[in-house]
Amino acid sequence: MFAPPKTQLVPEDSGTFGDSLIVPVMRQENVALDKTNLISRLGETWSSIPLRAFQHLDLKSGVYGVIGASDFTMYPLLRPGSIVQIDENQTKPSQVKWKNEHDRPIYFIELRGEFICSWCEIREGTLLAVPYPSPKSEIRKFAHPRDAEVVGRVTSVAAMHLAGPQP
Repeated sequence: MFAPPKTQLVPEDSGTFGDSLIVPVMRQENVALDKTNLISRLGETWSSIPLRAFQHLDLKSGVYGVIGASDFTMYPLLRPGSIVQIDENQTKPSQVKWKNEHDRPIYFIELRGEFICSWCEIREGTLLAVPYPSPKSEIRKFAHPRDAEVVGRVTSVAAMHLAGPQP
């Protein structure tokens, strides 16, 4: 099963569908696969992945990310290995008050050299990446837009295993 350890985007132009889909994959010696990344930016090594892993995704009109296998930033809301759909038109964190953690918008964020998926706020030129509360997680601060930019808002979970790695 296709489950890179980093959060990533699915390529926008997937070509003609057959029995398999050509997607970028990185070998472990080229990159630390346990970090979040965009699927479209996985690298220069391309491989054939069974189409059934992506057949229900609208690859031509959507942008997708994969939550890295060791990325527990939003666990248990978003489990490692999940595929999320991203709306690139929603790049400004909402100022609307949310009722609970399930209503709070989640964003896909590009740092220089890596990606993260988390709640976020922008205050006075600082982007705050807010993880799901856990004893091991802390709010991360980045200069915005110099060190961090919002790729878009996560609008749906296209695939998520309900059983899997534990933090």
